[in-house]
Amino acid sequence: MNIELNIKNVELKMKDSILSFNKLIEKYNLNLINLDIIYNLKIIYYNKNVKLSKLSNIVYLNRNSIKITLFDKSIKNKVRHLIENINLNLTTNVDNDEIIINLPPITVEYKKKILLLLNKDLEFYKIYIRNIRKNYNDKIKYWLKNKLISKDKYIFWNKNIQFLTNKYINNLDVICNKKIKSIV
Repeated sequence: MNIELNIKNVELKMKDSILSFNKLIEKYNLNLINLDIIYNLKIIYYNKNVKLSKLSNIVYLNRNSIKITLFDKSIKNKVRHLIENINLNLTTNVDNDEIIINLPPITVEYKKKILLLLNKDLEFYKIYIRNIRKNYNDKIKYWLKNKLISKDKYIFWNKNIQFLTNKYINNLDVICNKKIKSIV
């Protein structure tokens, strides 16, 4: 049993959560629809989960609009429904074999909605990091109880885990605050 390796795992998991959070909040861009979000949408197509980019041609019409030309027109309604449910308040218009996605006008209400979604995502990732801490603290508590580590070692690793938790939660806050400033 190597507790050093487990502490490194704690940090790796927390770093991964920061990277995931960064990727997630990219979608909250008020000036431009993020094509990656649309490209990576997955749809069930012939009983397989397929990225929308494999089933269509996706291009910008302008800063506030994207045009999706589907290769198979039968999935038009599925795609439209999928886009409307990604919580970005995007509006869709269907025209023959194309779907036009429009970014709504930037209003105070829309900004508030984006900020609420951002804060909800932030809280989710903070909880995730705290759960990582809890899992590893439970492990070292178990090791202490079974006399696999000393009380000093337990205190030392507990403090290290708490330090990492504080560090990565603080990182989340910094990232979120930067995003909030860009929105407001």
